Formats: sequence, structure tokens, C-alpha cells
Amino acid sequence: MLAWIVVLGTAGCVMQPSPPPEGPPTQPVVEAPAEPKPKPEPPAPGPRVSDAERLLAYYEYLLTLEPDALAQEQERTLRFYGEHRSEFALMQLVLIRCRPNAPKADRIQALEMLSSYLKENAERPADLRPLALMLRNQLLELQRQDAEIQAQVQKLKEEKGRSDQLKEKLDALVETERKMLERTKPTRNP
Repeated sequence: MLAWIVVLGTAGCVMQPSPPPEGPPTQPVVEAPAEPKPKPEPPAPGPRVSDAERLLAYYEYLLTLEPDALAQEQERTLRFYGEHRSEFALMQLVLIRCRPNAPKADRIQALEMLSSYLKENAERPADLRPLALMLRNQLLELQRQDAEIQAQVQKLKEEKGRSDQLKEKLDALVETERKMLERTKPTRNP
């Protein structure tokens, strides 16, 4: 019997499950499947780049080209304009022809192209019209300045010619005076 008491006494020491806590029964914690991460939104489109801004960037690009590459670019643009007759390609040709140190004939061609474009588009709105108007006015101003410079160069040549004539006359007078002084100068007798 004593054995039963020891067995029963030690049986009470065995861990029994703890009674459930009072209150509402709890649900077993089950991890919910992770929600898929939301797809990142596409980046907001940048500000729209106008044709005028694209042409200004194209002009900057033209300034970096070596003469051979510039000639190739002009041929490519001329060919494209011939096929498509777009306002944008026309303006590219104008920019090629009015770059710094461009021959005078190129600038005259660019001015003619711009004048024609502005005349044709006088009644209808065109995105590139303000840029074309600005370029035409700049080319007209350059043409006016070139004419003024040529007039000054011509005037300077004429003044130099008159100066040379006066110098020759002065030299002739000095020589004549020298000869007269030699004639009137008494000779010494030893």
C-alpha cells in the first residue's frame, strides 16, 4: 500500500496541462500569407519637352561636331527633310546653316528658309513659329551688321588710299624742297 501512496504521490508531480485561461478561447496564431508588395508605380512622366527645347539641344549638339561629322549630319538632315518635309527637320537645317562661323551663303539660305516658313505659316498656329521668328530676326541683325562692317571696311580702304596719296604728295614736296635748298646753297671753295 505504501507503494500505491508513493505512486499516487509522484503521479501528482507529473506535469499536467495547465487549465485554459479564463476568457474567450484564443485561436491558434496562424501567420497570414504575406500580402504581395504593391507594384511600384511607374515614375511620373517628366515634363513634356517641346520641339523648341529639342531644337536648342540639337543646336548644342551641332556645336560639338567636327567639320566632317557636321557635313554628314547636314546630309542626313537634308535627306530626311527631302523625304518628310517636316517643320522640325526644316528648323534643324536652319540651325545647321546659322551656326557660328558658317559661311555667309549658308546664313543667307537659312534666312530665306525662315522667311518662307514664316510666310507660309502666318495664318495657322505653329509651335516652332516663335523660334523661327527669333532666328530670322537674329539673322537679319547679323546681315545688317555684316553690311555695316563691309561699309566701314570700304570707307577705311578709301581713307587709306587718300592717306597714301597725301603721303606721296608730301614726300614729293619734301624732295622738291630739298632740291631747291641744294641749288640755293653756296658751294665752298677750298
